[in-house]
Amino acid sequence: MAQTPRQLTPHRSVLHGFGAALRQWRECRGLSQRALGGLVHVSGDLIGKVEKAERWPTARLVESCEAALQADGELVRFLSDLERERRLTGISYRMADDADDRLRAVMDHDDEPDLLRSWHEQIASLAIAGNRTGYAGMASTAHAQINAAAAIARRSRSADRRDVLIAQALWAEFLSWIDEQGDAAEADAWLRRAQQYAVEANAPTLNSYILMRQSQRALERFDPRNAAALAQRALEEIRLPNRIRALLLVRQAQAYAMGGDQNACAASIDKAHRVAGSADWDSELPIDVGVHCDPVYVTAHEAQCRLLLGQPAAAADLYEQLLSHWPDQWRVDEALWRSALSTAYANSGDVERAAAEATNALALATGTSSTRALRWLNPTAVALRQQSAVPEAAAFVLAYRQATLEACNH
Repeated sequence: MAQTPRQLTPHRSVLHGFGAALRQWRECRGLSQRALGGLVHVSGDLIGKVEKAERWPTARLVESCEAALQADGELVRFLSDLERERRLTGISYRMADDADDRLRAVMDHDDEPDLLRSWHEQIASLAIAGNRTGYAGMASTAHAQINAAAAIARRSRSADRRDVLIAQALWAEFLSWIDEQGDAAEADAWLRRAQQYAVEANAPTLNSYILMRQSQRALERFDPRNAAALAQRALEEIRLPNRIRALLLVRQAQAYAMGGDQNACAASIDKAHRVAGSADWDSELPIDVGVHCDPVYVTAHEAQCRLLLGQPAAAADLYEQLLSHWPDQWRVDEALWRSALSTAYANSGDVERAAAEATNALALATGTSSTRALRWLNPTAVALRQQSAVPEAAAFVLAYRQATLEACNH
């Protein structure tokens, strides 16, 4: 009896995503693993291992499979992300396996590679990869780096300790973002730890950024008063980079909108637009944590404010403008904004368009394992349950129920 092909999990990593795409194109062309292997001069067993994410494909193998399967560029588009993930995974394993010896070398010999610098590149790369494929599987890497930083802190001289604490804060904040996609309580706990590290490091800009994230978490809990207070507390820091200031103004605007204060919301959004996208960044931080706060980001949150203020038609117009030119790689964010767009259409009474956008958002949410995006879809699901006579609405509600059950089971 033929074996049932193992279910693939493309959301776990770029490597898993490539394996799933390779299997899809192979089966679409009616080829067995052995047959495809013969076309690209490798064994069928190797093709199977690549599809199951058990082996890294070489660039030559990716290009050969692309040509053999005539995959319209769908396979070669993975190349740069595969190389980045392979490099980051290699760093993670080395740190987990022989961290103590490597850390001793770093702290005892100035001419050794600076492990701290490699972390900063890792965080930035993982954040980019996560928005494209989802953050599942990244927590283990972040935990390993937190532990490695703790080992450095125990060995480091006082002069080095501040840099180590900043690295710990950055990894803790990244872990909060990973957990925010699923476990809200853990996300809050990691943010508290990140703030402790930032305060101990005497890093006011980083502390303000973490306060902004705590304000964002308060908004997720529908607590506008606390969200506004946290944002205002951070804005009192005099020397803030413009992008972080813009992020705080956005959180402030959302809190005002949630509280129904349209004028105060508009004033904060206007200020955020004026300072967003500036290239400045505080030299106390090794990476620009506010780099994502550009005019597009502010506009997306302006649309969210319009929705909170009971202006669904205006919100839908803004979301449509943004999403018509949305980059393919920002899939997690796209899931959130399409969820919000579906709610705007539902609140406007446009049931079919609400269902269509909700269906698109659900596919993105499940494809990136983002339970946060699933939560954002709940208002649309509630609205469309009352529209069971519309086939598209009924189909979405059924699919949404199944997706939320699967997320709970995981």
